[in-house]
Amino acid sequence: MRRSAVLLFNPAAGRQRAAETVRRLVDVLAAAGIDAEPRPTAAPGHATALAATAAREGAEIVFAYGGDGTLREAAKGLLGTTVPLGPLPGGTTNVLIRALGLPRHPERAARVLGTATPRPMDVGLCGDELFLMMVSSGLDARILQHQSPRWKARLGPAAVALGGIGQWWRYGYPLLEVEFDGQRRSGTLVAVCNIPLYGGSFRMAPEARIDDGLLDLVLFRGRGRLQTLGFALSLLTGRHTRRHDVETHRVREVQLLAPEAPDLQLDGDPLRGVRTPLTVRLAAERLWVLGGGG
Repeated sequence: MRRSAVLLFNPAAGRQRAAETVRRLVDVLAAAGIDAEPRPTAAPGHATALAATAAREGAEIVFAYGGDGTLREAAKGLLGTTVPLGPLPGGTTNVLIRALGLPRHPERAARVLGTATPRPMDVGLCGDELFLMMVSSGLDARILQHQSPRWKARLGPAAVALGGIGQWWRYGYPLLEVEFDGQRRSGTLVAVCNIPLYGGSFRMAPEARIDDGLLDLVLFRGRGRLQTLGFALSLLTGRHTRRHDVETHRVREVQLLAPEAPDLQLDGDPLRGVRTPLTVRLAAERLWVLGGGG
């Protein structure tokens, strides 16, 4: 019995021409018994409306081909329904794709998703903004706040790294104050994670799970450039949680209390115009998602 689906796609996704990739994805899914109707996104936020419409129209699966931002938008439109999201890699880093154990090539990922079973996934909320992966405040958020979308699209992770060098040198490393489980802590970087991975394949929160009903808080207390560089190098080698200036906690809710207007990033995109106090928590409902073995 064939299944009906919608395939949302960002026309600017990937390093290849999106339309050609989408045609191949439709063919791969058809071979798995899935009739996927392509629907392009036209503007930021459009994937949310398209996903919600597809669910109302009776689609059995909503596939989304694009970057982590496109996947987050599609998830927002499906939250509260039983229609699963089928994520297909078409972005710069594809962090969620990695966390779900899917191939980073879109056609290979489509073959896996064609026979995958839906699984529940926790969804985070930063204030009213949905996130699937993480929200953080600190130097990484400042870097993304000043990142050129055009250069990021052209150079990928290298653009973030190059922009980060200048911000690393100029950043003032202000203290961030958080509260969780009746405790108050301060640090210069706060990451509230729903998945283990960060920035690609780096395991910021090694114990994080997508379906455990908890968020993982990583707090870095170091001050200044040298300590921050040491933290970054430790993260690259997976040893950052052993540092004396790092603490981790499994939490249900975190409140960011200070500063009043923090630098924030959410799933790799800057989050602007937000004021503290700000609550980060899990949504009451879960998202159904197709994934691999991750």
